[in-house]
Amino acid sequence: MNRVTQVLATTNEISLKGGNRKWFERTLTENVRRALADLPVAAVTRPAWRVLVSFSEAVDFAEAARRLHTVFGLGAIMAVEHAGFTMADLEAVIEPRLDGISPSSFAVRCLRSDKTFPLTSMEIECSLGRFVQGKTGWPVQLNDPELTIHILVDDNGLFTWTRKVPGPGGLPVGVGGRACCLLSGGIDSPVAAYMMMKRGMRLDFVHFHSVPRTDPASLDKVHDLVRVLNRYQGQARLAMVPLLEIQEQIAARCPTSLRILLYRRFMFRLAERAARRFKARALVTGESLGQVASQTIENMAAVEAVTPLPVLRPLIGLDKQQIIDIAKMAGSFELSILPHFDCCSFLMPENPATKSFADELDAAEAGLDVGTLVADALDRTDVHQIRDAVDWEEIPIPEEAAR
Repeated sequence: MNRVTQVLATTNEISLKGGNRKWFERTLTENVRRALADLPVAAVTRPAWRVLVSFSEAVDFAEAARRLHTVFGLGAIMAVEHAGFTMADLEAVIEPRLDGISPSSFAVRCLRSDKTFPLTSMEIECSLGRFVQGKTGWPVQLNDPELTIHILVDDNGLFTWTRKVPGPGGLPVGVGGRACCLLSGGIDSPVAAYMMMKRGMRLDFVHFHSVPRTDPASLDKVHDLVRVLNRYQGQARLAMVPLLEIQEQIAARCPTSLRILLYRRFMFRLAERAARRFKARALVTGESLGQVASQTIENMAAVEAVTPLPVLRPLIGLDKQQIIDIAKMAGSFELSILPHFDCCSFLMPENPATKSFADELDAAEAGLDVGTLVADALDRTDVHQIRDAVDWEEIPIPEEAAR
């Protein structure tokens, strides 16, 4: 079924919510409408624990799945067909769909949320299974069949489908508060942003640069990464913060082995100021424990000591390949691997410290006018409102929908 007029999706964790579930459902529905804004949507309804999208004309299922896969809170995504209200209606819809295919085995699975329907789920499965087998002679295989015919019975009648695409899961963007993500031009931080959006957070971003000592093209790259992430949340603000003067002061006055950690302390101070401007309640980073020298548990604790805001590290326990796999799924990987020279590559020490403590870094900063350096960097910060997003073609189609 390549072109469809209806798509049904389950709603993952929302079904576990209590008194505020309706708010979660409304937010999810708004996010579905936003993702499908350029397709001919006739209606978005919410039968129990699900979202049903009806189109005014047939659309490509893979294209619909691409868009819905950016809507956190959705579970499985199915191309469905309304099959009437009775078993006779269901059989009439199923019969022509049996032509031209010859699976080695099949099964029927039924979910009945309308308990007034005269047959139970098992009775529907057995009845339709006998009908299909009588028409085709296909063998029934309940464990791992080649073809599964799914049936849903709810207040709107019967629905059937044979294709199911895993959704993104998580919670709808907008229900988890707001945070500020430290965004580099690399692979990790866009994935960290993706993971926090998946928990319902709405993000703004802060990027640190060393222009003119580094290539200003990196600024365009970060702008484009935000446009990728906007596909998942709508729009965002991006603060471009100059770090060059701070780096030069640290390089001239502080121990060489502590440079990276001191750079990051200033980043956290500046990101906190940006977060307060954006009314964000936390910072998000792409750190993964032990991935580089600065990302040991001691170093992370010493660096984050300068901010009272919570620092969220959604990648902390992931290895590099796991992070790359998520980046590819999210659509940020190809952009992230384009060459760039970021601020952390500038004035890099040969032997960075792997185990430091807050009082040690406080002492190393004693010769710096921290307040003035932070204030000057903030004065030269540019804030961009990024309302657009990348073309849909830059967001991957889920593998199961592309088959």
